[in-house]
Amino acid sequence: MAILRITVLLSLVVLPSIAKVDFVKFGDICKSSATQSCKNSPLEIKAIQYLLKKRLNPEIKVSGELDKLTLDTIIKLQKQENLPSSGYIGAKTKDVLNKLLYGHKLHNIPIKPTTNVVIKKLNGSKRVATKIDTKINSKKVDIKKVATKKISFKTYSEFKRAVDLRKSYAVYQDKSLLKKAGGKNTLLKVDVSEQRVKLVVNGKIALDAPCTTGAKHKLEPNTRTYRDKRTPLGTFKIMEKIATKRSTIFGDIYRNGKKIYHGDRRKYKGSWRGVKFVGAPLKNWMRLTSNGIGLHASTHVKRYPGSNGCIRLLPKVANTLFKKIKPGTTVKVVN
Repeated sequence: MAILRITVLLSLVVLPSIAKVDFVKFGDICKSSATQSCKNSPLEIKAIQYLLKKRLNPEIKVSGELDKLTLDTIIKLQKQENLPSSGYIGAKTKDVLNKLLYGHKLHNIPIKPTTNVVIKKLNGSKRVATKIDTKINSKKVDIKKVATKKISFKTYSEFKRAVDLRKSYAVYQDKSLLKKAGGKNTLLKVDVSEQRVKLVVNGKIALDAPCTTGAKHKLEPNTRTYRDKRTPLGTFKIMEKIATKRSTIFGDIYRNGKKIYHGDRRKYKGSWRGVKFVGAPLKNWMRLTSNGIGLHASTHVKRYPGSNGCIRLLPKVANTLFKKIKPGTTVKVVN
């Protein structure tokens, strides 16, 4: 029966002259987080993927899951239509999908802010409600800021039940445990598979937050070469802490105040005469290896591996860890 339903729906996408599909009538689709939830109907996602595959990107797989390739294609479409390029498939984006299918929009939907109230039920009794001004249809939206709004959880078990650790930007903190951190009772764990960093104090999770580790295939912008930049697995010790540091490897090269190069300075082939190298900022730097791998604050924390090997942390998380971690603290990088 499910296969029949999919076939019927996809046939509508392929043959719009037979019967019209109105994407606006689909449910909203997004990367769900602790403070933002979409039903993400696999059937509806498959219909959208089929359309995108036929019209925009033949590499898309009709899987029924909002994967990275589908999300990137939606963002590209949103940019083309001068919509907020957040990847959130709301009414405005769904009407653009109608336009992609039929050559015109079926609706005239005004752009206006929307306010959502998300209520999560925990342990069958406790409810946590968070009011968020998502502004999904406004001119500017930052989904990451929405996703990192604080929601209180009594225990880490509640947090894990309510949050998709692999996808969410939500941060868990146990303030009472954090006060006890800083000595031999403290361990830092980086999970590559979840892209999460966890501070363990007295054997319990005191902090759990998103991070970004090294990419399997990282494109060097100047050499146009993909290289393996994965963060090494193993057990390490914090070798040094520097509150304000700049990279000696990655950054920008300027000549007469004009930027002429960005990336790994070791790959720069031009003349060094009369040029200036400015290393990328690495605030709250915590070194793990002698060859430049460490943890640091970044405004480019993603939900997938994407760094040059270092472990990027949300600025507030990096600030907290920097205060609690000491040189010599054990760090385990696992997969």
